[in-house]
Amino acid sequence: MITTTKTTTTVVRMLQYRATWRSVFMPRPRLRHSLPIFVLVAGVLFGCKVEPLQPQPAASAPLSGVGQPLAAAAASAPATTWQQIDSAMELRSARFDVNGQAGHLTMVRLDPASYSIRVKYDVANAGSLREWYEAIKPLAIINGGYFDQQGKATALVIFDGIRTGESYEGFGGMVVVNAQGQFELRSLRQQPFDPDETLQQAMQSSPMLIQPGGVVSDLEPDNDRSRRSVIARDIHGRILLIVSDTNTFTLPELANVLKNSDLELDAALNLDGGSSTGLYVKTDQANVQVDSFDKLPLVLVVQRR
Repeated sequence: MITTTKTTTTVVRMLQYRATWRSVFMPRPRLRHSLPIFVLVAGVLFGCKVEPLQPQPAASAPLSGVGQPLAAAAASAPATTWQQIDSAMELRSARFDVNGQAGHLTMVRLDPASYSIRVKYDVANAGSLREWYEAIKPLAIINGGYFDQQGKATALVIFDGIRTGESYEGFGGMVVVNAQGQFELRSLRQQPFDPDETLQQAMQSSPMLIQPGGVVSDLEPDNDRSRRSVIARDIHGRILLIVSDTNTFTLPELANVLKNSDLELDAALNLDGGSSTGLYVKTDQANVQVDSFDKLPLVLVVQRR
């Protein structure tokens, strides 16, 4: 899952090791989840149990497919409009084909002036995203960055001022709530972590799909299609939580889809995907339930200020 420019080979090998370790040494109990997965698919496929969001013609340009050099991947259906689901929060679902495969994105967009982003990290009490949601009851929650077979984050985590782990160097990105309580989405290649900086919250992941400034990252060719999770910031400073609940996108394809869309993204960071992908959103106007298959030690939560 992790790919970057200069250090991609090393990181990809790390992730391949993690994937190999999972499949060979500790197979995930997918059969145990077969009934819940069937129910999830039957009830929420392509809608991710979004209620009461109804498909509507797009008010603006639909999400496009990826651009060059992946021009063959194109959108096959218009996106829905943004639906306001809270005072400063919107929900949208878009469907399209990527190289002949049907996929969709579920997206939540919010104003960080009205909501706080917090990192939750608990190795000893890892749970599915549904279990995290039930314990915290936030407005929204999405899975976080990568973790090893012991459930420990593979990079720096700062939660409520407590710092643990080591920073990535030269690759990846970082979700930040700075000392003033402001949200930032940083590229560690552009802005390496400063251990002397005071941060309220921080979580690292990789790769940056879109570097701050709106430039698509130079990602290595990749044939791995998987469920995906992304946190992004648009040119207006709004935060977007984005998931794909199908094995549709490679990372380069996803980066290009996001860049060539009407989302006006300034930066986008890939989070842990695959069996870790999950997104829950609950307001009076919407109910989104995309559960993870794995137990997660690390999540990002959205709450009202």
